[in-house]
Amino acid sequence: MAKTVPDCLRCSDTRIFISVRPRERYAHARLCDCVSSPCKTCKGTGFLVEQDSFQRDVAITCPDCEQIKKRVQLYNSARIPRRYLNSRLNSQDRDSGNEMVFDLLESIFRLLPQRLSNKNNLQNDTEDLKGMVLMGPPGTGKTHLMTGFVYQCTIGHGISCIFQSFAELLSELRQGYSDGKSDMEIIEPHLQTDILIIDDMGKGRNSDWELGILDMLISERYNRNQIIMVTTNFTESEENTLKEQIRSRDKTETEQFIADTIHRRVGERIYSRLKEMCYFENLMGQDRRITEDELDEE
Repeated sequence: MAKTVPDCLRCSDTRIFISVRPRERYAHARLCDCVSSPCKTCKGTGFLVEQDSFQRDVAITCPDCEQIKKRVQLYNSARIPRRYLNSRLNSQDRDSGNEMVFDLLESIFRLLPQRLSNKNNLQNDTEDLKGMVLMGPPGTGKTHLMTGFVYQCTIGHGISCIFQSFAELLSELRQGYSDGKSDMEIIEPHLQTDILIIDDMGKGRNSDWELGILDMLISERYNRNQIIMVTTNFTESEENTLKEQIRSRDKTETEQFIADTIHRRVGERIYSRLKEMCYFENLMGQDRRITEDELDEE
């Protein structure tokens, strides 16, 4: 009979425990208390001795120690907001409203190892693998699914990711100017990671500077043939895209609502690249942040 209950309930047998630290904005990974100390493989030395082709003893890094420490580091570098420390792509989170997105995320994940192993050989690249632009109203679970995807990549398979709120990136860039840093100094890690997830794309004033930063990120990853994932409240249709309320300066005029599509919001150049790089999927349904009791009261 297949094992259904993990031996360690704290880490679900991943050997890595996710928690939050006081006053820190990101979730934090560390070795779980269930991890043997010292390591059973290397007896705590961190190295194993093997023989090379000339029968000479050669010290190599312990694969068990190296792998688990690398995955801890990858998760901590991914910048998962503390609110989403429990995000996973679990079957119990799957329902009729998100099952198509679940299927596509799992399909992307299956193809990732081949893409990454061939990333320096574009002719043998995985043709069907794209990223995803996940569109839909606030509260439908877009960020939860993407942070769960990051957990699966980093902790499950050692794939590097950065989860980046677009508004937070803009704030860091402004602070960087005060510190004498260039745009590229701050953006470079976003170009080196295997997977980049931009959360809340299109949010903000949509100024020329903001669109320029977004264009730089997407164009650089496009030219390097790198995977990008996006969440956004803006869709491809005016019927279900985010409607923003615009207050008139003249109090005699009625309030207006602007319903930008993602195409209009980011412009032709960015939209065209994203259409080639990504699957576009809608995630509709009720606001999952609102409880069933609250819905019944409305």
